[in-house]
Amino acid sequence: MAPSTHFDGFAVYTKALTGNGAEFIRRLDCSAYNPTMMRFSICPSPTPSIVLTRYEKSLFPLFDQLFETPSPSSSVRHLARNPQEAFIAVILENHSDKPITAWRFRWLLTYASGQQRTGTISGDSYTVDVFRPIADPVSRHLVTPSGCISEASLNHIHSGGGFVGGSVGRAHSFSELADVTFKIHLIVFVDGEIAGPDPDDYGAELQSRKRAAEFVAKQIRLAQAEARDVTPVLTALAEAPALGTLGRPEGDPLFASVRHYASDYLRFMHRKIGNVDMAEAKLRHLENRPTLPDFYRRSASVE
Repeated sequence: MAPSTHFDGFAVYTKALTGNGAEFIRRLDCSAYNPTMMRFSICPSPTPSIVLTRYEKSLFPLFDQLFETPSPSSSVRHLARNPQEAFIAVILENHSDKPITAWRFRWLLTYASGQQRTGTISGDSYTVDVFRPIADPVSRHLVTPSGCISEASLNHIHSGGGFVGGSVGRAHSFSELADVTFKIHLIVFVDGEIAGPDPDDYGAELQSRKRAAEFVAKQIRLAQAEARDVTPVLTALAEAPALGTLGRPEGDPLFASVRHYASDYLRFMHRKIGNVDMAEAKLRHLENRPTLPDFYRRSASVE
């Protein structure tokens, strides 16, 4: 059984079941940023090949720089986290021999006042035109409410390499937390194996993207062939009423993707970035969405 971590009061206890069912308890340091009683729970991983542990500075020193105030010359200054996040950060390790191509995590933050805030972190390898796994085998990643970053990425930056991304948001306060829960909603491996409850139908959203993109691209190509303005058609699609949006459990994921692609094309169809015609670039992007493998779940007997 995968470990579950709890942050109780001014002490932290990590509980896990060994092979014979025995339980062990390990005391860790408390959070200096949070004077209230706080419980930190990491829900068990949905698959043994994904290992979750609580972040500790002494065990994962490479990530510690992200929780410090960065100097203006720091190569990782744009990746700095709120220092308070260090006490609710999670380390994810891919012990599988297969790359991970998509994941979704959910944070539930409950404050001493009773106010609750949820945060969802999603990432996948199918958004950009050049395929790249989001987690290679034997890779380690820091996961906080601000986002995810791998050890490999930090090492790449330190060696002089660049990175894609913007500044990490630091506006939310993590003080006076009473209860924090972290849970994996979905993990997708490169061959299509999935794990996790997927309450938001993220898997269906991923699978629907290609069909939605091709449908929107077809409307654009038809309008071009008939020498008419595609704006009315795409506007109708983008503004059509729906129960939900991308990332939400309500509504049809396929229709939500259609609305997203139609709206995205409308925003860029009259723009140019340098010498790049964004309308044509967006159209090629729509027509070249990757075909995902069929998703499947590993049987319990195989686990």
